[in-house]
Amino acid sequence: MSTRSRARLEDVASAAGVSRITVSRAFSAPERVHPDTLEHVLRLADQLGYRPSRHHKKHGGASQRVTLGVVNPNMSNPFFSGLTRAITMIGQQHGFEVVMFDSYESEAQEMTAIERMIQMGVSAVIVSVISSNSNYQPKWRQALAEANIPLILVDREIDTAPYAGVYIDNLDCGYKAGAWMARQQPESVLAISGLPGSRVSIGRTSGIREALGEIPLDVRYADFNMELAYHRMRARLGEGPPPSGVIGLNNQITLGIIRACVEAGLRPLQDILLFSIDEVQHADIFGLPIPCLRHDIDEIAYRTVALARQALEMPQAGGSRVVVRSTLKVPETHAPARGAE
Repeated sequence: MSTRSRARLEDVASAAGVSRITVSRAFSAPERVHPDTLEHVLRLADQLGYRPSRHHKKHGGASQRVTLGVVNPNMSNPFFSGLTRAITMIGQQHGFEVVMFDSYESEAQEMTAIERMIQMGVSAVIVSVISSNSNYQPKWRQALAEANIPLILVDREIDTAPYAGVYIDNLDCGYKAGAWMARQQPESVLAISGLPGSRVSIGRTSGIREALGEIPLDVRYADFNMELAYHRMRARLGEGPPPSGVIGLNNQITLGIIRACVEAGLRPLQDILLFSIDEVQHADIFGLPIPCLRHDIDEIAYRTVALARQALEMPQAGGSRVVVRSTLKVPETHAPARGAE
């Protein structure tokens, strides 16, 4: 047998300077490979004598199932698990198969999930990246570009990237939270936030400041998880009299606030005003009908799937940025504003 007949896919990838998945796609889905790259790969494959195995060949006339890959940063967070569920159900209603991975807020796990989806040959990737920090630049973007797989971002944005995405209006969230709190006429307000460099933190704290006006605001930075928020709230309560009102910048932060208050013998909503930017699931069952902002998860999911479809059907259209506003949810059982008749 000649050397030419023993060429492998890896040999072609190495000679062409591209990934294995790009070589595979050159034969199985050539329309998804950049024309210049396709010509380069096919020419080298011919020179090396590479012949694709049968499962790499595109079956003429056969319809191919379109698969969306979803990467979620924290499935234990009701917001992200609910969003992933909604994307899955809406995607299936529109004829997509959906596969999902949890990156566990880990950069390495996020990279592994993207690499796995590229190997699976998904049609488009939907990602809520692990960090909302404006400086976060994930390394897997180049791998998706080489594989010609469209990227749709959800909730967390990447700087200097022309990707399509669906985002919550964080400035508006902060303003609505601050406006509600201002109507309660507190003497002072504490906001427990995520990291200071986070787009979400910046937008929400800016909105709160604007709405509160001259009401004193103390911002304590943690991260968007319960444990750090608990420690920040506990430390603040140890400094002296508690603030009149507290705003948790997401549901996990609010849970940490509640834990610290309970340990300190404070009754949330009675001894201290509390507002959450995010619904705290089932809190009302435990006698805590927390005023909050409700994010329309179904709307976010629908818009996300629509952007994925647009990216596949009209790749030349470029990235669209969709912003979804949240709605104020104040339980009827909540006490009226101080000073209200």
